[in-house]
Amino acid sequence: MQQDTKLKLLQVPAHQRTESDASHSYSVLDYYDSETILISEVGSDENLEPFVNLQPKSGEMFVPLLGTQNTSRVTNMDMRDSNESQMDTSMITNVSLGDASTITRNSRRSLPSLNSLIDPNIPPCIQPLTELRLKQNLDDKFDIYGFKKDSSLFTSTVESHNEWFSEYIPHLLTQKKKWLVLMKAHGLASRSDAPLPLRYPPKSEKVKKLVRRGIPPEWRGNAWFFYAGGYEKLNKNIGVYEKIVADTAGMQNKDTEVIERDLHRTFPDNKYFKPELVEGVAADSNKEAPMISALRRVLTAFAQFKPQIGYCQSLNFLVGLLLLFMSEERAFWMLVIITERIIPQVHSANLEGVHTDQGVLMICIHEYIPKLWSIIGKSFDGTVLKDDKILTRPPPLTLVTSAWFMSMFVGILPIESVLRIWDIIFYEGSKALFRLSLTICRLCMDHPNFAGSTRDSRNMEEQETDRIEIFQFIQNFPKSITDPSLLINLCFKKIGGYGFGFLSQDEINRCREFVAQQRSRLRTKKGSIAGQLSDSERASLQGSAKMDDEIHDVYGFQRSIMSGVAWNMHISSVMKKKLGKRPE
Repeated sequence: MQQDTKLKLLQVPAHQRTESDASHSYSVLDYYDSETILISEVGSDENLEPFVNLQPKSGEMFVPLLGTQNTSRVTNMDMRDSNESQMDTSMITNVSLGDASTITRNSRRSLPSLNSLIDPNIPPCIQPLTELRLKQNLDDKFDIYGFKKDSSLFTSTVESHNEWFSEYIPHLLTQKKKWLVLMKAHGLASRSDAPLPLRYPPKSEKVKKLVRRGIPPEWRGNAWFFYAGGYEKLNKNIGVYEKIVADTAGMQNKDTEVIERDLHRTFPDNKYFKPELVEGVAADSNKEAPMISALRRVLTAFAQFKPQIGYCQSLNFLVGLLLLFMSEERAFWMLVIITERIIPQVHSANLEGVHTDQGVLMICIHEYIPKLWSIIGKSFDGTVLKDDKILTRPPPLTLVTSAWFMSMFVGILPIESVLRIWDIIFYEGSKALFRLSLTICRLCMDHPNFAGSTRDSRNMEEQETDRIEIFQFIQNFPKSITDPSLLINLCFKKIGGYGFGFLSQDEINRCREFVAQQRSRLRTKKGSIAGQLSDSERASLQGSAKMDDEIHDVYGFQRSIMSGVAWNMHISSVMKKKLGKRPE
């Protein structure tokens, strides 16, 4: 009887997010979810596919020529590194430049009656930035992206932001000039007053270095879409977004309920999402901000298009940031690309990708920053984690780092640092997430205020205090990284930096596959899907010495990602109690 009770506990998926009852798959496009199969069948090798082949499929994508019904071929550009080992030789030919809305308009011709559902007149929020406009922004209380300069989250004031930005303006202007020279060399737009370019130079070492130094702010939307493979998605799915928007208009289900709650929590300090922040603009409860409406449509459409993901907190911030730089249709397809190729399964119903990527990151820290691992590679009670327990009993640090991946650093780093990282991610692929996460961890360790490097604690109380301080320091330190160039230079420079640029996409993919295999074997051994136990169920298991020795996975997920992922519920509750005991 007691054994039966234990088996029942193991079989209850208490923390698994369920798919919406109203969701359905647009299966006519059966290619789209080949990379996002849920790991749900215990021991199945095919469940590992998302971590083996994360690259876009080879082939050709078609970009409509301006003013014609013909198409020009653009060799598909994948997310592989352009290189450590082999130069990307993608070539782009015969594509006309023109109005950035041309492709969007062409994709809607098949569904003209649906135009009323989507607002095509929302202008790009980021206007072309001249030297005059950049300097004029110093007199504004909002930054060039519409965020309030005065931020309690990043302990920033208008004065401190302007001091930093006045020094950053020359970098933006220099980068714009370098991009114009590069574009001219490839026969592309070469004037600062030209329309925003739709296409960009093929991947190369030179382009990669320029991307790492930053894409011009007003070009970001088109450049991200181009290098991430957005045109391939868009041209294979002409009219699909509008069809989904039509199907989901007025839909009400579990996903839409959560979406509605999160809409107005998305960038409440940004004037495009909350226009009443601007002086002289009165709040109108009867009139919704166009950005909020667009955000609702994209999130609802995505939940319908990807029912195996539905809606997960943090997706609203990803889409919200994309909408500042591109149309909602493009933002939709970029979100598809993010969840398929950049952070696969991280937002899936069972959050398997979170578990996998955190396992990969912990292995990387163990391998490449052993000094830091000797400090953080412990359970909350101070027990040193054995190598074979890294993947099944993660250290408390994963409470912090899981949020880095789910939000792709939105809300973790200051906005300019986030955007510079996104430039690299959409050009180089998901390996950039791991490279930069390692860099942040190393920066934390090298900081003089990092508790683990300042003293050798002897008694248990001091060790516990150190662990709490380390946790808090790594959680808060990224908010102070206002200089994105410093972060990126440290990441990639071999001399005078940390040199994490050696970490290749192939290595990340192999490591993801390894972690997924280990987790699959654990589930097979126990006959259950680990990590889906409620607090009460986990407490019951922890009360059994036998089961506690055999099952170490303590993952869970309940809170909003932006307020901290509660992904080890036991550690989270202990941490809360410990922090509460400390004097102010």
